[in-house]
Amino acid sequence: MTGDEEVPGYLATDVAALLTPIASGEVLAAICALNGSKCDVIEVPQGTFAVMVDSSPGRADQAATAVSSIQRDIVMVTAERHDGQVTVRRWAKGVKGEEIAPGLALDQAPEIVRNIMLGAITMDEIATTNPDMVFPGRMGRVKAFRILRKLSSRARRDESR
Repeated sequence: MTGDEEVPGYLATDVAALLTPIASGEVLAAICALNGSKCDVIEVPQGTFAVMVDSSPGRADQAATAVSSIQRDIVMVTAERHDGQVTVRRWAKGVKGEEIAPGLALDQAPEIVRNIMLGAITMDEIATTNPDMVFPGRMGRVKAFRILRKLSSRARRDESR
């Protein structure tokens, strides 16, 4: 789009998000919160999808750096929509990778991810209509640490059985 064109209403709101293979929405929300990235997370068939509360440019990169540094064995993507343009980028081991064609990436993404990235629905609307689907990452660092510690203890207990 050129500077003279107006962005259609459904694309006017910016979005910064992560799509990860992490299975637990609670884990991703806590990791993001622990690293200062406030987000709301939903579980999708491929893992989890987090939408940053602050969608300003670079917020998805900040969260991706933290998450992929902690979860070094995963490959994830950031997806951002600014001024109606969607950008998707691969991340691994704390390092930003190559850009992926947004059409290709969104074609492979779950329907709910496509709908959010294309402006058909917002995370707030999902939280209102399906509150049990959304894991709020709008928590303090102490609460995030407690959640991760509790989940880690539970996982160790399950392994020892």
